[in-house]
Amino acid sequence: MAANATVPPLHSRRVEAWIHSVLNPVMDSVRQEGFLLRSGNLSWRVYSRSFEYLKPVPQYVDPAQQPNLEDFLEDPENEGFAEGFRQHDLVLAELEAATNRLFDLLLNWRPFSEEVSRAYNEYIATPNGSDLAASMMNAVVVTKFVVEYLINNVGNLQQHYVLYRFWSENGDTFRQLFHGPELSSQREPFIQSSKDFLRVSDALLVQLKEHRRRLCTAFDIPAAPLNTTVI
Repeated sequence: MAANATVPPLHSRRVEAWIHSVLNPVMDSVRQEGFLLRSGNLSWRVYSRSFEYLKPVPQYVDPAQQPNLEDFLEDPENEGFAEGFRQHDLVLAELEAATNRLFDLLLNWRPFSEEVSRAYNEYIATPNGSDLAASMMNAVVVTKFVVEYLINNVGNLQQHYVLYRFWSENGDTFRQLFHGPELSSQREPFIQSSKDFLRVSDALLVQLKEHRRRLCTAFDIPAAPLNTTVI
């Protein structure tokens, strides 16, 4: 902390805002990052070419609370978190770029696209394939979603998905291609980027927990808002 910095007083409302509107939602979201990464589900979406639940740190804070985030990052009490958040967002961007490169590669790899097209044509010719045939999803569109499921390590789809039966019948074949030796070197940057982001995310969560505990102790503030409603 800078020598000339003004230390907030005990029970500071500013510090309370840092804890409740910045640290808590960021910690909750970073915990979810760890869960998703360990399950292999990156929540990557084909049409946005981005992650649904892995986001830069500022997006984990409610828009109405962004001034509290700015105040948190600028105050010397929270030294180091601006760089920590920047590092998190940088490694996340690298993971997103690696994921998009893998998607493009798979989409343009002929053995893979031909296998999906073959499975698609065989499937829509069966009675079970009538829903898929009527959905206006052609083989190219289906291939895009198959790659999304592979990137996200999807096991079974829920039954309301249009591709539920198609994926159930063909998913193992697609997984074999995805995890086969032909793509080993192309998958490696994606795998390494996932590991790097998990490492950064885990380290950030530890730092956030320790800092929240320090602030709660030093300024005598509860870690979550107290429910003062009288019933």
